[in-house]
Amino acid sequence: MTLPNYLALGHITRDMLPHGALLTGGTAFYAAYTAYRLGLRAAILTALPAGPAELIGTADVVCMPSESASTFENRYAVGVRRQWLHAVAAPLDLAYLPGEWFAAPIVHLAPVLNECSLEMIDAFPNALIGVTPQGWMRRWEDSLPSPIRRERWRPDRDLLSRVDVLVVSVEDIADDMASVRYYASCCPVVVLTHGTEGLTLYRDGEPLDIPAFPALERDPTGAGDVFTAAMLCILSETGDAVQAAHFAAVVAAMSVEDVGASSIPSRGQAVQRMRSK
Repeated sequence: MTLPNYLALGHITRDMLPHGALLTGGTAFYAAYTAYRLGLRAAILTALPAGPAELIGTADVVCMPSESASTFENRYAVGVRRQWLHAVAAPLDLAYLPGEWFAAPIVHLAPVLNECSLEMIDAFPNALIGVTPQGWMRRWEDSLPSPIRRERWRPDRDLLSRVDVLVVSVEDIADDMASVRYYASCCPVVVLTHGTEGLTLYRDGEPLDIPAFPALERDPTGAGDVFTAAMLCILSETGDAVQAAHFAAVVAAMSVEDVGASSIPSRGQAVQRMRSK
């Protein structure tokens, strides 16, 4: 297989919609598709019963064998969303990764259900490492379906210091700002996203607030994953975290204007939208 520019490690999921349909999702899916839309060659290591037809022609996908796909459902009561887990795919094993993929210049650890470990960064010593730790911040019951609950995530400082960019949302951390400050004291770049309120970019521990780009929100699913991929792509090209964050905010804003991944923009579309503001 050809060397990818952008490698995502994580479960491609099946997201249950209220009317019973299943939508392809997961951080790895949204991130790889974003990288593709921005002109990179994207690849994914995942676990599924069958290959995802939606990604044919847009990303190289290695599917480890799994009896089921990780499957989520969002339930709403009085305007509050609660996420339920219906199935869990097999954990990821780097032994399935094609040898040339270990030289990918951008590697995104994108767990949704603890399917990969932070220690996997040691296999990619020359890559720009991006991490979205949401899947390490979740716990559930063995008996499925089960509600998803939050779990505090505080990895070893030495290990975390080898992460180049870490992106978390206010939904991930709830009110645990102490953990965000811990991440920012370890990683050179940390982003805390606030949804429609923008984001806080930490560079070497120093915070900088960046506003959200205007959008007509229809479906916010995957916006944080889209943001992360766009930021990694631009940061790898420019080395400028502020420039990368501003551009990623535009791409993420455009991605919420339709359902699923259909509105993730190309690089040209994002540049045009930014200039038209």
